[in-house]
Amino acid sequence: GLPGESPLVRVLEDESRSRLGRFNQKDVSMVFSSEANNKALEAIFSSQLFYENRQERFIRSMAEWLPRKAENLTPYTMALIAKYVARHRLREPRLLDTIANFLLKRGEQLDSKVIQKLVFPFSRMNYRPSNHGELFPKLEAILEQKAGSSPLATVNILMSMFQLSHFPQTVLHQVFSPGFITNVMSTPYALIVRRYLSLLDAAVELEFREYSGPRLDPRYRVLMFEHALTADEANRKYSYKGLVAEALRQLVGEECYRQDEVLPPGYCTDFLLWINRSGTVLPLSRVPAASRAPPAASPVAMSLRSSVLALTSDLQDFAPVVLSVNDKWHYCQNSDILVGSRAMRDRHLRLLGYCLVQLPYTELEKVSGIEEAKHYLRQKL
Repeated sequence: GLPGESPLVRVLEDESRSRLGRFNQKDVSMVFSSEANNKALEAIFSSQLFYENRQERFIRSMAEWLPRKAENLTPYTMALIAKYVARHRLREPRLLDTIANFLLKRGEQLDSKVIQKLVFPFSRMNYRPSNHGELFPKLEAILEQKAGSSPLATVNILMSMFQLSHFPQTVLHQVFSPGFITNVMSTPYALIVRRYLSLLDAAVELEFREYSGPRLDPRYRVLMFEHALTADEANRKYSYKGLVAEALRQLVGEECYRQDEVLPPGYCTDFLLWINRSGTVLPLSRVPAASRAPPAASPVAMSLRSSVLALTSDLQDFAPVVLSVNDKWHYCQNSDILVGSRAMRDRHLRLLGYCLVQLPYTELEKVSGIEEAKHYLRQKL
């Protein structure tokens, strides 16, 4: 309850920093020595010190320690670890594989809500655990049994598996069935489940073409997202998007692009442009209205792949281009691997017929000023 600027808080923070370098294997073991210390574990993961040093000794020590002790931990403790591994985008294979082994051994004893928490780090980090050949079929079997009891957890687990390009056919038969939909529509979380099911249905259309089971009734389809993600909005002041927007405005003019355009099935794009075969960015006034991104709620918007592919075949001289500003939080920590949701978005946009131009922060941080940014964009385009 002390104010952050008080002398005592400053002294304690300084002392914590000085001791961080001495944080060793013994300390990690002490944190996990009893379930009462889950609060200590949560405090460590939530602290500013951990945020500043998340790839330091604590994570390395935990990655060495956890595999040997995992079978003695409760699902709550393992879910707590999974939560913060995902939150901090820590793509540490030893931690992720330990969570996966825990799931493989204990999965039948866990309810869907706990499984959802343990599976999420894999999709978040775009990481297939080393035991996925055994784990994924086991998760499918568990979901088949428990799909109806926890609909929201079920679609969350499915979304994680889809992001890793794994498509459980028998579970899809269940979640797209009239009974499951009717059950969901009477719950308080009906809209969020419809959003997930709409995106899952779109993913089936784009990536699982051999699927022949039931699909989501068109009347229940909605856009997955109607605007930019919360994380992008919260981090806007740290984003390179503003620099790119101003450079693009000066380079091609405001009449030649759209910013923050939401494309079906609900992906927010940073910048959308149309380019002809000679590489010229076209004013939107020269692009037929029917070819621009369809209105968000229209049935045409949800026809997905067919609408864009038909469009590009009709207009052989035009190509839609998406400029994607990939800021630091779009990647796993200290990695050039995009988080799972971003990677799936990119796959889907390409399958929909868009040309994706990636603008990674590692390139943008080397750009100094508008003129350099314009030169950078000219090269990219």
